[in-house]
Amino acid sequence: MDPALARLGEFGLIGLIRQRIQERTSGTIRGIGDDAAVLAADPGGDLLVTTDMLLEGIHFQRGWDCLRELGRKAMAVNVSDIAAMGGCPLYALLGLAMPAVGITLAEVEALLLGLEEEAATHGITLVGGDTCVSASGLVISVTLLGRSPRGGAVLRSGAKPGDWLWVTGGLGGAAAGLLALEQGFRPGQVWPATLSRPDWLGGEEEAAIQEALAAHLTPVPRLAAGRALQGIATAMIDVSDGVASDAGHLCTESRVAARIQASQIPIHRGAAVMARLLGREALDLALRGGEDYELLFAADSDPVPVLAEAAPTLPVTWVGEIIPGTPAPTLVHADGREEHLAGGFDHFRKAPPRSARTA
Repeated sequence: MDPALARLGEFGLIGLIRQRIQERTSGTIRGIGDDAAVLAADPGGDLLVTTDMLLEGIHFQRGWDCLRELGRKAMAVNVSDIAAMGGCPLYALLGLAMPAVGITLAEVEALLLGLEEEAATHGITLVGGDTCVSASGLVISVTLLGRSPRGGAVLRSGAKPGDWLWVTGGLGGAAAGLLALEQGFRPGQVWPATLSRPDWLGGEEEAAIQEALAAHLTPVPRLAAGRALQGIATAMIDVSDGVASDAGHLCTESRVAARIQASQIPIHRGAAVMARLLGREALDLALRGGEDYELLFAADSDPVPVLAEAAPTLPVTWVGEIIPGTPAPTLVHADGREEHLAGGFDHFRKAPPRSARTA
């Protein structure tokens, strides 16, 4: 273990975390320092609770040297869950398991810096958690508490036939960013020496790859959009495992079918570049790559005017419709051909780990 980290010890690390965090939530009665946090209950709203883990070798590689970005992402993916419910994040708990060897105090500091940066962006207070040594790799688990108006949380189960299906932002960028990392690209760095550069790839395409790296390493939760969609979206989910998978979850919970138009899928420009560079299909990255953390939602009225006011720089695209039938999505190609839409990331399928896979 890094001597500086060993000298600090577990309780010194907890003290360090306590020094680094700031209180941003007015309902914090007691944060880090006791057996449990003491938080003011909100009698006028519903409590939202979500948790996500990021595991070394599955979700990231420490060799990418992006610990600050990893801290931001650990918080952001949880904020995205709150956004998908139309809620507001409040408090976070951090579970941190560190390998006995190979990690330094400087890396832990970078991780905490990124975590606090993302928390500050959304007004979140870290109020507790746990630390321990891991027998394998680095494990980061964030539990996030938020609120929504009483009875106002947007669920996955409210879509009905006749609703339109929409998605925010572009898709496939995070999967393209993962491919770029595996090829040796790094944020802000020059073209990898081990990778030949084709003649067609110019400055705009290289900028698109950098955007894809950012989409993977530091996703932007669509919090303002999620809140604006309360009362408009009949069902909503964040795109964490890919539209192919997450549209299926929405259909299952709502007990409806969906027809998704392939020509309408908004493909991230970084996905288009990396697909061409590596001989992949950009549409496949957009549908099955995952980790875009955009909002996929059903609505029975036009959401564009509301989103234009709440999130004016965020594109929103109509991608299909909700129909009666067996709860599953169908992909409709430009030539009219239809296919059952399946795929996306699943931790328990026999597949390469996310950080090593190619989509």
